[in-house]
Amino acid sequence: MPASATPSPRAAASASSAWTVAAVSFCVLALELALIRLIPAEVKAVSYFTNLILIASFFGLGLGCILQNGPRLAWLLPAGLAAVAAFVYFARGIVVYEAAGAVHYWLQDRPASSETPQMSLFVSGLLAFLASALPFVAMGQELARRMDQFPRLTAYSWDIAGSIAGTVAAAACAYLAAPPWAWPMLVAVIWSFVIARSWVLRTATLATGAAFLMFAASAHPSAWSPYYLVQHEREPEGLRVWVNSSFHQFALDMDRDDLPLVQNTAQRFAIPYDRYRDHHGGQSPRRVLILGAGTGNDVNVALANGAERVVAVEIDPAIYDLGRRLNPTRPYDDPRVEVRLDDARHYLHTSPERFDLIVFATLDSQTLLSGAANLRLENYVYTTESFRDARALLADDGMVGLYYSVMKPWLYGRIVSTVLDAFGERIEFMRTHVPFLFNTIIVAGPNIDGFGGDAQLAEELGGYRVNTDDWPYLYLQEPTIAAVYWKLFAAVAGLIVVALVLLRLTTPATGWHANFLLLGAGFTLLESAAIVRLALWFGSTWVVNAVVFTAALGTIFLANLAVMKNRAPSLRAAWLGLFAALAVNYLFPLQALFAYPAAVRTIAAALLAGTPVFFAAVCFSRLFQREESTGYPLGINLIGAMGGAMLEYSSMVLGMRDVWLVLIAVYAGALLASGKALAAGRAPAGAPLPGKLQLGGA
Repeated sequence: MPASATPSPRAAASASSAWTVAAVSFCVLALELALIRLIPAEVKAVSYFTNLILIASFFGLGLGCILQNGPRLAWLLPAGLAAVAAFVYFARGIVVYEAAGAVHYWLQDRPASSETPQMSLFVSGLLAFLASALPFVAMGQELARRMDQFPRLTAYSWDIAGSIAGTVAAAACAYLAAPPWAWPMLVAVIWSFVIARSWVLRTATLATGAAFLMFAASAHPSAWSPYYLVQHEREPEGLRVWVNSSFHQFALDMDRDDLPLVQNTAQRFAIPYDRYRDHHGGQSPRRVLILGAGTGNDVNVALANGAERVVAVEIDPAIYDLGRRLNPTRPYDDPRVEVRLDDARHYLHTSPERFDLIVFATLDSQTLLSGAANLRLENYVYTTESFRDARALLADDGMVGLYYSVMKPWLYGRIVSTVLDAFGERIEFMRTHVPFLFNTIIVAGPNIDGFGGDAQLAEELGGYRVNTDDWPYLYLQEPTIAAVYWKLFAAVAGLIVVALVLLRLTTPATGWHANFLLLGAGFTLLESAAIVRLALWFGSTWVVNAVVFTAALGTIFLANLAVMKNRAPSLRAAWLGLFAALAVNYLFPLQALFAYPAAVRTIAAALLAGTPVFFAAVCFSRLFQREESTGYPLGINLIGAMGGAMLEYSSMVLGMRDVWLVLIAVYAGALLASGKALAAGRAPAGAPLPGKLQLGGA
């Protein structure tokens, strides 16, 4: 349907009501991002699969769009909200276990005693998926019905505008530390008074939205950071901190050296300083950099060991604030301490300062980088390139110290192998029998004469694959996709197949729309690849994520507007531009940008990440305007987006760079499917049809 075509005869709508399309889209984004934050925070296991919630939302939206002309499914919104609230309420009191040896989670590795409520990681993920998908079915159907009242691309512009508003609002809530349990209530209010048609539906939606307010209650004092639900409790030894319902760290009262726990832990924290003095004639490090400073233990130790300047880097503002206010010895109040709220790897890239000692504290996060990328926050900190960056910031006789809590031998081997790769044989490592906070300590530096430790153990452990920026999966034993992922994907794929077959039997369609399916898969994979790359260049922070999402949506909006105004490249040129941009991203050396100033790096990164998004968006808009209906192609596109989120896991086997080859293959399939669709005549009267394969057509 051309952009200039008249609205569908189903319901001619006034231009003044077009904003309701944006309202629906805003609600979709707000609820999606709320569930991505809330469910993992309350159900520990899901924190490792936050993109599962994203996949579920795509599934629900896609089905709803495809069922545009079916029976009204508005009741699924309150029913779905109730299902999500019930799942979170009951699942947060259940032990989740996973016995897989090929990937490391901070979970139990076997079922608990029979008296304890429990479920496997697979069951937990599947239930989270099913519950999360339900409300989006209703939202998807409403979105498609309202979009169909307006010219195709006009409606799509309002859809994207609402998504941008939802993303910006979510970023503002993260900045203001607004709790995500309040967002479903906001969505319920907007939906009830702008979208819903009956008082019964309004009442049910408001009631189920209000049910999420019960999650305001917490067994411990709590706050929401941009990354976690952070809880704490005072104990005689100090301050215990949980994130996303898991123990995370303990701010020790270092003045209580009469307590065995404090005394023993302080001695272990001091080992890198002791080794520094052993190699420097008794002199202590004067300038210390701490990566992952948390609530302040490492800062305390640095000050106690005579540091004259301490730079404390911490990514989470809420955890830093706890340390500033509640650490019993108040280390952040010391004038010798400078705090930087930043990603550790980004600080290593950008710091002009040199240090006598750089401490990699226990940066073991309990969550993923974002809902669209399968990386944990700290993955890029523990790579060969990261340790080399740290080595470059050392003073001439400086050293690096690293603490870690290692529960599996191969994980110990991975870390040791990676440090060995960066520093050669100039390392010393040791393990302790006390597991509290950490059990592994590594020191490295150019002034260490040779390997220190068990030589046989080093030979055994040094043979593991090292972590690199291209394959940064610290918690994978080897390049593989773990069985639990395959189980979840098989279950989800089964749901997709059953749903599509049933829809083909019950809903008239003009074809399978494979081109839209593959465009959806390509775009989600493209977005996650961009997030991962920009996280490496600018840091794995929530600000970077918010900027990437907003910029991607803004680029789509501009591309769609350009098509509407006949200012965009032709379809042929857009395809060619897309493949050229993907090839450039594949060939571009990641490390090259680090040599340039921040302004140059920002412009280059924007062009590298934004260009393929623009051309892909032009391809979508030009094909979308030719379609005879809104719901089916849009729904198939969203179902395809699920596939893209699943394909992102291929990086676990292929590495980050080769994901761009997967993208090229996916978009090549979309190109071929588009050519076949056009050749088959699935275009309105007057639209150009190809003889064999027409790439242009603007």
